[in-house]
Amino acid sequence: MCNFNAKARRTLLLVLGLVFCASVSAQTAQPVEKKCHWWQFRCDEQIEGLPAEAPRTGLVITIDVALNRLYLFKDGQLIDKSLAATGSEKLLKSGRRIWLFRTPQGHLKVLRKIVDPIWTKPDWAFVESGDPIPSADSPLRKIKGHLGKYALDLGDGIMIHGTDEFDSIGRKVSHGCIRLPNDMLETLYKTVAIGTDVFIFESFVPQTAAKKERHSDLDF
Repeated sequence: MCNFNAKARRTLLLVLGLVFCASVSAQTAQPVEKKCHWWQFRCDEQIEGLPAEAPRTGLVITIDVALNRLYLFKDGQLIDKSLAATGSEKLLKSGRRIWLFRTPQGHLKVLRKIVDPIWTKPDWAFVESGDPIPSADSPLRKIKGHLGKYALDLGDGIMIHGTDEFDSIGRKVSHGCIRLPNDMLETLYKTVAIGTDVFIFESFVPQTAAKKERHSDLDF
């Protein structure tokens, strides 16, 4: 009887040990929240407005041309977002000259910050309105107030700026630049520094590559 009880106890202890190990293994196997890194090729974590290629550190501006929205992130956390106007994707032809009004996608940077920018009206603007194209130094090309109070120059004629066409915000109607409402534009101007990363992307509907056209100039 004593031998049976000892054997039974050993069996019971073995069973309890197996149950404990199985419980620990099950807990260990529970899914752990996956942290994404900007350098990863694939990642399951999705953050609205923050594409996989954008860094999760520092200040980052992103623009989703599919949704016509601009986002401002700091260390991967959303600070602010706003509707924006982006490129219309339209073509304008005049003789052999062709302009494509597209907001270019990719990684850009803030190159300059400008107060009270003056728009130097390019040839396409006169063609679009049906007016004669004046000489390069004509005062008809200098337009004040059209770009709002501030502008962030991203290079190649592309800017983030304000607008006097307020109903354009949230639509694909610009000639390539990103237009913002006044409050978001002021926030952006006061928050970001020269050199800040800007990522322009499309969250859905793949888009074919096209040559970028220079479409506007500032009064330097």
